[in-house]
Amino acid sequence: MMAATAPTYTIPGKSQPIASNQRGAAVHPDGFEPASVVKRGTCKGWINTKKIGGRWNAQGLVYSSSTSCGMKLERSHNGGKYKLISNYYLVKNGGQVNTGWHYDGRGYKTRVCINLRRESSWHCGKGI
Repeated sequence: MMAATAPTYTIPGKSQPIASNQRGAAVHPDGFEPASVVKRGTCKGWINTKKIGGRWNAQGLVYSSSTSCGMKLERSHNGGKYKLISNYYLVKNGGQVNTGWHYDGRGYKTRVCINLRRESSWHCGKGI
């Protein structure tokens, strides 16, 4: 059995191709955003992104395997303070819930925040 090789791409103006795993990450790959993940106990939150009508949007999700977790979505504009942009969501004792889609275009960063319901503090992921 032959080992699979990474596809290669040629950069315009360069003679050497580069492997796909050596290219810079896309600013907004369509779908799951791994850099946005935040975990606390059995709670895990993250952001999905997609284009809707030609504009980037973000959606927060929270999953819990065995406890109650809260979630909210916050957004910053041009490096300013993060502000709440979604409702508060609760997932109980195993399950998943998501926010709606919120604009996340140029100059904006959106992050998901979660908490264990027995705690008063929120824990936020990286802004995407």
